Amino acid sequence: MAVVAVALAARQGTRQDFTRFQEFEGRAQRADAPNRAEALASALQGRCCEPPVLDTAAKGLGSDVVLLVTDVGKGQLIASAGGPLQSADRVTTWRNGDVLAVEATLKRGTTLERVSLRFRQPGVSLHLRDGRDALFYMVTFPNSERRRHTEAFLIAVDRRLQFTTAFVGMFALALTWAIVRNSVRPLEELRTATHDLARGRLGTRVRPRGSREVVELGRDFNAMVDDLERQHVLRQRLLHDVAHELRTPLTALQCRLETVIDGLARDPSQAVRDLHEDVRHLGSLVDDLQDVALAEAGELRLAIADHVASDIVRSALRASGLDGDSRVRLDVPEMLTLRGDERRLRQVLVNLLSNANRHTPQDGVIQISGTLEGEETRLSVRNTGSSLTPEASERVFDRFYRTDPARQRTTGGTGLGLAIVKHLVEAHGGRVWAWSCEDEVTFHVALPPRTR
Repeated sequence: MAVVAVALAARQGTRQDFTRFQEFEGRAQRADAPNRAEALASALQGRCCEPPVLDTAAKGLGSDVVLLVTDVGKGQLIASAGGPLQSADRVTTWRNGDVLAVEATLKRGTTLERVSLRFRQPGVSLHLRDGRDALFYMVTFPNSERRRHTEAFLIAVDRRLQFTTAFVGMFALALTWAIVRNSVRPLEELRTATHDLARGRLGTRVRPRGSREVVELGRDFNAMVDDLERQHVLRQRLLHDVAHELRTPLTALQCRLETVIDGLARDPSQAVRDLHEDVRHLGSLVDDLQDVALAEAGELRLAIADHVASDIVRSALRASGLDGDSRVRLDVPEMLTLRGDERRLRQVLVNLLSNANRHTPQDGVIQISGTLEGEETRLSVRNTGSSLTPEASERVFDRFYRTDPARQRTTGGTGLGLAIVKHLVEAHGGRVWAWSCEDEVTFHVALPPRTR
């Protein structure tokens, strides 16, 4: 449409400019006609009007210029010359004031064309050779040959414009199709990949290509699929781990109950106490799973306030059974403040201290430190007697991850404590990480700035 519009505008503009040029040329000729007529009349004084003399004067004036000599009275034609009259069969003239009327019959090939013209211009006085006075006119006849040349020129221009328009239009359509195809193809691949994803094919990926926006869309789609695949794997792993973790205490409960029911228990009271311990383990596992589910769903309700760090640390020591333990070293300034939910912060420290307690021998050290690093408040729990591999340091906060599953089950661990720590700290806008060397492990908790 743009190419056609440009072509139509070019055609219309060319015709208008050509018409203006012709009009300008005609006005210039008409404006100069009186001067030229005066000059010719001066040259013909006393010499006119034999045909050879008038024909000689008409030469070089143009193919459409006609010289007319009429009498002074009624304006009847005395003599005439000029290219348009060479094929004239009959020419008559008369005058009405300043208006000269000319009628002629012209031969156009095998046809006759009748021409009736009116010219509003005064004649130039001319003294003829035979002594008579006359009026001299130099007029322009309509030139059908020029009209044909003009039409041929405009038709040639139209044809060139049509050819150029067709060529450029086809090129524009081909280029537009290529550009649109190149832009749409990645979107088609993305649509197909979306349908595959809706059918559960999480291995679907697209190749980012095309415009910058489409490339970014493809990358975002791949990132989304990666996240969905990771979440799918985590859900499957969670179901597997939950089933595995529940199966062990439930199997123990079933065996002990069958032993008591069959009367095979040597000490029924001890068997009941073991059953109670298994039930407590199941309850702890269910509570931990609930905390993880709430944290992952972003539904934890936190009562954020400023608290004295040493008070929370001492409360966590009591809750974890480490109050007064000789292995504990406390290095938390009394003026250090933590910003967060008091109960959840204590839960974080309890889980870290319980984990340290399980891995620290009797002659080891459990050190709790607190510092202010820039705008962050940091708490660290370091224990000796154990270490983590680099892989374990990265995965230690995963659900049900155990470096020594057998020992942790016997000591009551659910494998969710550190996962809960990670979620609770992140819910406060903080971060947590583990660091290990040859014979010690340190867990760092960094919380956002406190209010001033």
